[in-house]
Amino acid sequence: MKTDLELIHRLVLEELAGVISDEDLAYLKKTIREDPEAFRVWEETRAVLDTPDVKAFLEKPRSIDVIFNATIKPKRNGFWGFSLSLVAVLVVSLCVYFFYPKPQNEPIAKPFNVKNIRLDLPGNDPVDLSEQQGDVKVNSFSLKNANKSLSLKADYASARLATLTVPPGKDYKLTLDDGTVIWVNSATTLRFPTTFLDATRDIYLNGEAYLEVAKDTKPFIVHLQDASIKVLGTSFNVNTYNPNKIQVALVNGAIRMEMPNDSVQLTPGHQMTVLPGKTPEISTFDEETLLSWRKGLHLFHNTPLSEIMEILPRWFGKIAVMDNPIKKNSRFTGVINRNKPVEESLELLKATNGLDYYVVGDTIHIK
Repeated sequence: MKTDLELIHRLVLEELAGVISDEDLAYLKKTIREDPEAFRVWEETRAVLDTPDVKAFLEKPRSIDVIFNATIKPKRNGFWGFSLSLVAVLVVSLCVYFFYPKPQNEPIAKPFNVKNIRLDLPGNDPVDLSEQQGDVKVNSFSLKNANKSLSLKADYASARLATLTVPPGKDYKLTLDDGTVIWVNSATTLRFPTTFLDATRDIYLNGEAYLEVAKDTKPFIVHLQDASIKVLGTSFNVNTYNPNKIQVALVNGAIRMEMPNDSVQLTPGHQMTVLPGKTPEISTFDEETLLSWRKGLHLFHNTPLSEIMEILPRWFGKIAVMDNPIKKNSRFTGVINRNKPVEESLELLKATNGLDYYVVGDTIHIK
């Protein structure tokens, strides 16, 4: 897709105004290296703005009328020949937008419901995927959002990152630009480029997800907090809920876990557990149990109560409190169903395992 030169021009303005984000600056630098037209926009915009005359004009206090009436002679054959009034307005507008509060009579954005699934697209207001269903147009992005599943396309190629936030009690499926499908579990954040333009396909995960990576000559890399997973085409589950523990389970294909001081290859049917300062542990896993969360179920066998207490807040958005900490090592077998009220799962645990509980507001108390 053709580079959006208007976007490049705006990013150059943000760069000169000193308000550009790190992600946008990285995208700008990469694009002007690879696209001659983008470089020309960058060069000519800076030639107009980044001059002593313009800087001196903007630095001196002037009335609004003077700013709007001032002009400079445009370049005769320049692609981005601007009047000084336009230059001033654009730069001043950027500064006002970022550093001054909006007028009180300006419409206030509707608060985002934190219980809903959120999509942050670069340069746009958040999209509420729980409310906006079907075909949704967000400026240069076209979304298809139905049945807890999302795919999107950009009108122009951009490596800028979007962010999908799935709150407690929800799960979602996302199809990326290359055809990779990701099932995102509750209480998880996923950052991804709207278009894969680099030599590698990089995404950033915090939480839990199951990935079916589309085959491609470009390596697919999942960046975690202190590690990364490199694949070419495979299906695997990754869990980073515990910041001190990474679990990766490979269903098929091949992946390599890259850590600061180690690198481990994983084979299908095996999972790897990584703990700080310890050698990665490799073991087999039961696929039906591990991936049951995609159906809204969590199967567990002989699981410590302390682990179940960590699951309840993620799956139901409620606080879990253990009234009697001595029971944290008690073990339980059963199933939690996210698609039904939490009380039904708790009653099942009570009937089959003797677990006792009571609920006060949004807090679950385990006796």
